[in-house]
Amino acid sequence: MAAWRLVSSWDHGGVESSEVVQLVRPRAGHFDLGTGYHGDVWLDLDALFLHPSRLRPSVGWLAERLTEHAPDAVCGPLEGGAFLAYAVADRLGVAFLAGYRSATGYRVPRIPGGIGGWRVAVVDDAVNAGTAVAACLRELRAQGAVPVAVAALLALGEATAMVPARLGVPFYPAVAIPSRAWPARECPLCADGIPVTPGADDGQSAPPAGR
Repeated sequence: MAAWRLVSSWDHGGVESSEVVQLVRPRAGHFDLGTGYHGDVWLDLDALFLHPSRLRPSVGWLAERLTEHAPDAVCGPLEGGAFLAYAVADRLGVAFLAGYRSATGYRVPRIPGGIGGWRVAVVDDAVNAGTAVAACLRELRAQGAVPVAVAALLALGEATAMVPARLGVPFYPAVAIPSRAWPARECPLCADGIPVTPGADDGQSAPPAGR
């Protein structure tokens, strides 16, 4: 089997995965993920939020997983992760913190009184190489918060094992999608001369298939 071939089996942690997978329309190929990584799966993440009511079961499942960690706030990286984090924070009745892209990663705007000592969960729409959630965790710790968990609607490739091992917090993915990602300079697909696949139907570059 070629390194880039999509494996059509999905693991899920308690939510019905079929609708979520159908929404993101996974495609196999050679994609620039826009994070310094290349990968073999592309997801249409914008489609997740076209009809918010369709995500209610998944939002409820993520909120249930995070309840045991008693977070004071939920943080999500913009754009899609913040949309999902906002919904989870609303479900839990806690504060919401947005992670904004910056030159050095992500920043969480200061709030009156600060977040020192707050227990904060990070929620993203999809986690692949983990760059966005890692940057949010660094920012939260720099402000004195205590990250307690990461949750995501979708986990790609090795993210399920990577997040707790490298980032030091529990990870709760609702759906796991088999895939592989590599730093762009180490991409074996590039080494094999496989051209980057256009991600969208209109032939434009692919948006990130999970950060």
